[in-house]
Amino acid sequence: MGLYRLAKSLNKEAYIVYNSTGIGLQNFIQTAKQEKEYEEALIGKSEAISKISSETLLIIADTHKKNYVDVPELLEETSKIVIIDHHRKSPDYIEDAILTFHEVYASSAAELVTEILEYAQKEIELTTLEAEALYAGIMMDTKNFTFKTGVRTFEAAAYLRKCGVDIIKVKKWFQSDLKTYNKISKIVENAEITNETIGISTYTENDKDANIICAKAADELLTISDITASFVIGKLGDKVCISGRSIGDINVQVILEKLGGGGHITLAGAQVEGMTIEEVKQELINRINEYFFEIAN
Repeated sequence: MGLYRLAKSLNKEAYIVYNSTGIGLQNFIQTAKQEKEYEEALIGKSEAISKISSETLLIIADTHKKNYVDVPELLEETSKIVIIDHHRKSPDYIEDAILTFHEVYASSAAELVTEILEYAQKEIELTTLEAEALYAGIMMDTKNFTFKTGVRTFEAAAYLRKCGVDIIKVKKWFQSDLKTYNKISKIVENAEITNETIGISTYTENDKDANIICAKAADELLTISDITASFVIGKLGDKVCISGRSIGDINVQVILEKLGGGGHITLAGAQVEGMTIEEVKQELINRINEYFFEIAN
């Protein structure tokens, strides 16, 4: 939304492509669509494919991996690609981007986009919703300004606060309903401890929001004393998803990179195909043991 406002401020036709749904995101999209401008700006996969041309500038934010792009088909339709990301570079990166703003020490893609807006040559006037969306992005990736924050993070947050962010409203976006909370509680209850301080649990329900449930459960496991890292495994369609969290002592990013995922030292994820939840769990335990063997030697 920040990049959309930048493009519109430069008098460019712009759209936001989304092909994902889920708790939280869907509610936010409905909120955004209440504004007439965003009702037209938010477009799905088929409309995006019909609009894109070789002259279109395609901006990818918060990932540099081909298989993580919401509509990967768009990558084939234009050679003008910009990447804005903060994750450690992986082998499956998007090649031949004309511009890459890749800063692994940033807290979030929202922080990087805020910096672009803050230091743009033309003054950018964010709407309150846009500022709140960027602030929410920083809150999400830092777990309420707890992990991976630096001076630049708080400078970006201060800039957004000046744009009229309602912090209470943003916080409400992250609230879970009772049904979701009960699912998370069950996952936490069923957690097993391995390597003395690592909590592992599984979520076996067929749930379109499994990745979000697993992420929230992994966050919740970290609130338990003596747990320094957590992994929650769930079924997402024909894939198995893993959410990894750490307080910083254990690098969950390195562990999940071994399973084709990525992220950061304290927050990472992966999606595995062709394996059951139990098989993924055993493979994860093997990778955790491998990680401890490597750092011991």
